[in-house]
Amino acid sequence: MPVYHWDFSILLQYHSILVDGIFTTFKIVLASISLSIIGGALLAPLRGSSKALIRMPTQALIEVVRSIPPLVLIVWAYYCLPILFGLTMSAYLTCVLAISLYGSVFFAEIFRSGLQSVDQGLVEAGLSVGMSPLKVLFRITGPVAFLRILPAFVSQCVMSIKNSVLASYVATGEVLYQAQRLSTATFRPLETLTFVAVFFVITILPLSLLASYTERRIRVRYFKR
Repeated sequence: MPVYHWDFSILLQYHSILVDGIFTTFKIVLASISLSIIGGALLAPLRGSSKALIRMPTQALIEVVRSIPPLVLIVWAYYCLPILFGLTMSAYLTCVLAISLYGSVFFAEIFRSGLQSVDQGLVEAGLSVGMSPLKVLFRITGPVAFLRILPAFVSQCVMSIKNSVLASYVATGEVLYQAQRLSTATFRPLETLTFVAVFFVITILPLSLLASYTERRIRVRYFKR
């Protein structure tokens, strides 16, 4: 059985290519997560509206979008929008908007469930002891809702980070695309793809640790007195 000899020196030799890919990945991630959170915050109250004419179309949109794999959304937008509407966007913009749309519908459900999980008795109790509505929001509703949605919120952020690699299918130039180019040129797929895997671990793990730390701090500050 042949023994594979690892050679990570190619990562240093072609580091500029990988750095470009990392930079593009971060641009996709930051833009798509920001837009997803904004979109989710806008959709959540519409999804929870008491008016059926508002709630039902929003619910239909959410169900349709989250039923479509994000890769299909990216590829469809990139190839079909120019044909159907003459709308041509760059690969980068297409990926950001598609990933943002996909993430928005999940964030909308996360925000809606978080707000609905707050016991109205707590809100009424806060108001009854003289707390202002704004103080109730920051001292009761906000912390409780945030604790409830934090695990799902972080998971969706992580999913958006992972979805950034789908941009490689339309040659956006993110880290996986650049690693595949380097792999083809150097015939060293193990080193380049291992680098991509380690990159995502280093990117995502601190986010998960920060979320755990934040949850502990909120519990200590607001719920253990």
